[in-house]
Amino acid sequence: MIELFLSSDGKHTVHIAADSPEEFKALTPHAKAYYEAIVEHYGNKAQMWQGAVSVKPNGKSEPKMGKKTDTPEQTTETVAPQCPMHHQPMAFRQGRFGAFWSCKVRKPDGRWCQVTQDADDSGKPTPAGA
Repeated sequence: MIELFLSSDGKHTVHIAADSPEEFKALTPHAKAYYEAIVEHYGNKAQMWQGAVSVKPNGKSEPKMGKKTDTPEQTTETVAPQCPMHHQPMAFRQGRFGAFWSCKVRKPDGRWCQVTQDADDSGKPTPAGA
């Protein structure tokens, strides 16, 4: 048995199987046509990753919603509110008065940014005035 697997991203795959080289040669152009249609419709792995990451004006990339996160730090950065002054993800902190988000950027004079936002104990930002 002769088999051929064509996959652009690991998910969308064309598979042909033939018992003889002649049958395989006859099926190959059809498999190639299906594969090219899949790549045209879904794109290849590099194009899919490009679509999963958006680039901000400052050149840093930011994951889109729904992107897989592997570590708790990545998850926190994905749900963290943005500092309105520095446009960076804020850090989740536990203080003596409860949970809050704070900006983790130092100002040019060496002091920490004073922007904070209240959070509930699970880390979700609470709306202003709540």
